[in-house]
Amino acid sequence: MHLFVFYYGIMGDITPPVGLATFAAAAISGEGAIATGVQGSVYALRTVILPFIWIFNPQLLLIDIDSIPALISVIVASTVAMLIFAAVTMNWFRVKCRLWEVALLAIACLLLFRPDFFMDFLAPEYTHLPATKAAEVAKSLPEGGRLVMVIKGTTIEGDDVTKTVAVRLGAAGDDGRKRLAEAGLTLATLGDATQISGVKFGSRAKKSGFEQGWEISRIEVPSERPTPHWFYLPAFALIAVVWWSQGRRLPAPRAAKHAPA
Repeated sequence: MHLFVFYYGIMGDITPPVGLATFAAAAISGEGAIATGVQGSVYALRTVILPFIWIFNPQLLLIDIDSIPALISVIVASTVAMLIFAAVTMNWFRVKCRLWEVALLAIACLLLFRPDFFMDFLAPEYTHLPATKAAEVAKSLPEGGRLVMVIKGTTIEGDDVTKTVAVRLGAAGDDGRKRLAEAGLTLATLGDATQISGVKFGSRAKKSGFEQGWEISRIEVPSERPTPHWFYLPAFALIAVVWWSQGRRLPAPRAAKHAPA
């Protein structure tokens, strides 16, 4: 979140009405500062969406990396998506884009940016389990596994809040409650209700947003759905179609003229 806010603080250098870089560019070009800022913002749209790519693809920030091949695929897909998004905003790929080509490129961008969004329509990412299974699920997770919970409670301002939180567990073991305690989390179960009875200060659980006294609504366990990266394939197919279509409209190369001997 801090990086997200910091990035947009930097973007203020080009966005009107306070963009310092646009005032410098306007002084050089002789154009109006606001008009220069608006045009510069249009050119920079591809960088405006970059922080959202971090949010939906945290592997770019070296977070939640499952494997090196998965990291490489995310980096390649995000880089291509940025280039295609720039082509959409500029209305130019290999040549000037037609309306249907812009539409296909925009769909390809969405597939590359948010493949999980489309996979959610086919299969849910998580399976819901009752809160009483927390220790059992913690026991079954591998070393470094992430336990995801939906918790609800009342803030100090008096607002009723429901949020999803997750904590990474340490070394694998046969005692789920001990693994939770090592992460700084203590749970109390009474009947069908499970409550967070303690959150150790400075622990991984505290940093993850767990709140003492809040109730656990459910446990979220990853489902066995296919990787959403399969949606990269139709995205690249759409890009290939536009590439081929525009290649047919490229001007034929002129024959080289040879001076007479």
